[in-house]
Amino acid sequence: MSTGFETLVLCLALAAAAAWAGERIAVPYPVLLVGAGVLLASLPWTGVPGLSPDVVFLVFLPPLLYYAAFFISPGDLRAHARPIGLLAVGLVVVTTAAVAGVLTLLVPGMPLSVAVVAGAVVAPTDPVAASLVFRRLEIPERLETIVEGEGLINDGAALVLYGAAVTAVVTGRIAPGQAARLLFLAPAGGAALGLAVAWVLVRLRRHIDEPLAEITISLSTPYLTYLLAQATGLSGILAAVAAGIYVGSQSGSIFEPSTRLQAFAFLEVLVFLLNAVLFTLIGVQLARVVHRVPGLSLGHLIAVVTSVIAVVIGARMAWMLLGPAMARLMRHAPSLGTLRERVVVGWSGMRGGVSLAAALALPRRVAGGAPFPYRDLIIVVVAAVIVATLLLQGMTLPWLLRRLDVGHDEGDTERRTRLQAARAALDHLEERAAAGGPEDEITRLRALYSARAQRLEHGRSGRQPREGSGPERYRALRLELLGVERSVVATSREKRRIGAAAMRRIEHDLDLEEARLSGL
Repeated sequence: MSTGFETLVLCLALAAAAAWAGERIAVPYPVLLVGAGVLLASLPWTGVPGLSPDVVFLVFLPPLLYYAAFFISPGDLRAHARPIGLLAVGLVVVTTAAVAGVLTLLVPGMPLSVAVVAGAVVAPTDPVAASLVFRRLEIPERLETIVEGEGLINDGAALVLYGAAVTAVVTGRIAPGQAARLLFLAPAGGAALGLAVAWVLVRLRRHIDEPLAEITISLSTPYLTYLLAQATGLSGILAAVAAGIYVGSQSGSIFEPSTRLQAFAFLEVLVFLLNAVLFTLIGVQLARVVHRVPGLSLGHLIAVVTSVIAVVIGARMAWMLLGPAMARLMRHAPSLGTLRERVVVGWSGMRGGVSLAAALALPRRVAGGAPFPYRDLIIVVVAAVIVATLLLQGMTLPWLLRRLDVGHDEGDTERRTRLQAARAALDHLEERAAAGGPEDEITRLRALYSARAQRLEHGRSGRQPREGSGPERYRALRLELLGVERSVVATSREKRRIGAAAMRRIEHDLDLEEARLSGL
């Protein structure tokens, strides 16, 4: 029997293999990791530790949700607030009700409150799974913002319903004051607390110029906001999400270029490792609990699981396809995009870590000492929904995008932004020349930016081959021009002319060049 440490090393090796294989066979690596987890649990010589809900909620979810929110623009969220709200709240309620109805029909004797618990657990989509799948697809930024924004916000809505339903099952009733706290105060207070903590930390970090300290604060922020919210009875999930959105919107003012390069490289590896372990353990849990559902035959269990999967996927597709017609009946203009875009958003409802953690967090006993009704069945259903949506939807999204011809021109908008930045730098050089700036350096940089602009005008990459750093006056003028380029990129992003991913790529190139010129 292997030790837990040896099993962890095996999980990391599987993660590296899954990432490598996923790139080559065009399959999202979370799908491969879930399969690896099932295989790992079935091997007699592996000792896979049990997955505590406290571990998932505390160790995994705060940083994953925080960094998923980090790269979402508040302006984009405001611009798409209506479709995100309809999905994050309206669809969560509809999915919860639909799943609860199916379970009460197919599982005789299941109390309605227990069925609502199961529905609330599978209702929220997973922003982490969506971002991992979208990262390799050419999906319009608007759709990516809607799906990821929905996944960040609907966790709070679903966990509100979940908490109220679990309380009703455990105690047999729920007081009006307790219901109001769970339904309104906890989510709103959690988001407000997350914003407040993030506001304080952002102002603190503006006075810190030490990369290790900044990276440490960045890593601790999601955990701090989550723990403070949970300690005060508020939503830790929404606190971490709100903090991520705010800190991400201020990243340009709190990170020096060299520190940003180090921090993002470190955090990208950390998020990958957390995702790898989490999705592997999802497969492990599915393999473990599928054999221990009492009172149901295998055929009956398969029928229940299949029906819930169909309802979860079907409710989302129906919501997306019928939503505009309902909006017109209510005299509201539809805002969920074209039919093709609605199909893509409808087919992007992958489930993940939040659902698994919520299922495992169910109490084992209710008040009076009786076992929590149908707890094992709920865990099996949830694990099956996660795996089914990752496999079915995650693997077929690339085909669906090609079939519906839903793409985006982000490469072209990125090229235009780089061209605009190069022209702005050339204009700045002319102003410096007119003011009597250093002639040799201006001539050299004019040739550099003119060549770059010419390449961009002909549709080629605007990335410049590495150049010699030159004398001090050259470096100073080059850094000045990088500031001009950053200003153009920031303005384009504020006016939503380019997406967040394109801005990050351009910013990364500018950071690399500035760090090199600064000798860092």
